[in-house]
Amino acid sequence: MGLLIPLFVWIAIPAVCLAPPLPTRSSADTTEANPQATTTPPAEEPPETKDDEEIRKPVEEKVFRATLAAAHTPAKHGDTSGESWIAQRTMVEDYCGWGWVKKDKESWRQARWVALEGTPRTCPLPHTFLPRPVDDKNYQYRFFGTFAPYRAYEPQADMWVDVFILKGFMSLGPAKEEIRRPPPAQASSGVNRYADRAPNLLKP
Repeated sequence: MGLLIPLFVWIAIPAVCLAPPLPTRSSADTTEANPQATTTPPAEEPPETKDDEEIRKPVEEKVFRATLAAAHTPAKHGDTSGESWIAQRTMVEDYCGWGWVKKDKESWRQARWVALEGTPRTCPLPHTFLPRPVDDKNYQYRFFGTFAPYRAYEPQADMWVDVFILKGFMSLGPAKEEIRRPPPAQASSGVNRYADRAPNLLKP
């Protein structure tokens, strides 16, 4: 009996040591063992959005012009042929009129305060393109047209002012500075030769 035990150990140890290695479990075996398991496809990259596109920075000058209310005024409108004048829109509280008009080589001291009249079906007034008449304050234009043979009555100053008949205009953009010259405060011209003031019409 004592000899059988060493003999068994002598036979069993080589058998264990020389046995072939067990096969490893491959991914194919895993798929065969679990047929319901499916491979997950790689995640697709999201499509490029507009945010990924290159954004061009706007030019500062164009941004500034776009913020101006008068930027909505056409650059050119009506009949722009013939004699021209430089005009600057001027707003004076409690005073009628459009602004100042002068020739190219004249100074603003020589400019004439005018009431502006458009030409039907040819050229309306520039501020009619804007939400409010005051939106083109201190804006300059090149006017094409003539002075009317009549004048308009200014009730606040009790006087008559020249009328410019506008046939066309070109927008010159915002003025470099405001014209700090008050409009006429007293009559600088005679009574309209085609009409008379209302108080005079009431006279017997």
